Amino acid sequence: MKVYELIKKLLEKGLVEHSESPWASPIVIVLKKNGVDIRMCIDYRIVNTFIKLSNYPLPLIDDLLIGFESAMWFMSLDMASGFWAIRMTERAKLISAFVCPFGHFQWVRMPFGLKNAPLVYQAVINNCLWGFVRLPPEEEADVDQDVLDFLQLECPGGGVTEEKVPALTDTMTVFQRNISTPSHMGPVLGRSSYIDDIAHGAVSWDQLCEDLNKLLFRLRCWNISVSLLKSEFGK
Repeated sequence: MKVYELIKKLLEKGLVEHSESPWASPIVIVLKKNGVDIRMCIDYRIVNTFIKLSNYPLPLIDDLLIGFESAMWFMSLDMASGFWAIRMTERAKLISAFVCPFGHFQWVRMPFGLKNAPLVYQAVINNCLWGFVRLPPEEEADVDQDVLDFLQLECPGGGVTEEKVPALTDTMTVFQRNISTPSHMGPVLGRSSYIDDIAHGAVSWDQLCEDLNKLLFRLRCWNISVSLLKSEFGK
């Protein structure tokens, strides 16, 4: 019954869809720590043997710690179901297909378990933090003015339209937005992210709050959410 409710919820939120893919990975149900809720894991071991490993590098932990020795205040942000922020290509959807007692489904958003999923998400987060958020001119006008101010971007036409558009991830993949950043735009926090976790330190509380505001605006522009329950501030 819990599996049925979980699949139903994923379908309603548009995270999965019915599939006719020749692939069909099995599922494994794991009980969460609270002893009540379940987590649906998909066994992609066979699928992963056919996937070519991406050459995109994960950062070294030692490199991420550079600069923390002078910090007095710290924060750690955990992305909420971060992989789901990335849309799957049509070919990737077929590979992600899984089977359960209630049918054959495939992912619309990137799932956990596929070999290159962490590398793809790391690339997205790096682009987000390093300033690759310059949007096409016709889209910049639809971004809230406060976001443009924080990112130091100029809105074409001199203002922001009142009409609101759907989330950008509904109409395009994140890779279509990787437009070269202008030279004056630097990183928000430097390279302090590891997959779906972002750590940052500051010399003062005020600086930490200022950096947090900049980071949240940047994540907002990329439609990436933060899990407050799993994040820590001011440690």
